[in-house]
Amino acid sequence: MDDVLVLIGADIQTNDLLEQVEGDGTRSEVFGRVESVARAEWFEGGREGMKPALVFITPAVNYSGEPKAELHGVRYRIYRTYQKRDTDEVELYLEEKAGVANG
Repeated sequence: MDDVLVLIGADIQTNDLLEQVEGDGTRSEVFGRVESVARAEWFEGGREGMKPALVFITPAVNYSGEPKAELHGVRYRIYRTYQKRDTDEVELYLEEKAGVANG
């Protein structure tokens, strides 16, 4: 576990037009490891208009449902999770997405 991912919580705010918009909430750093997305995951994601980028594996206690993450200065959306069997680890599936990269 030698990579650090910044998990970014959601914070609903009201803008000047009284619309509710999602902003950045709390940020927390977690340790884990990066793995490549499986070929089938990448292919199926592409068919659905997604851009699966990588999988981050961390102890499950570190993840509390945050919708966004940042790794090495790049923003990602967490589009799915998987609790690994017989371990305390959770896989976070990250995708690059327009509108998330710059906040």
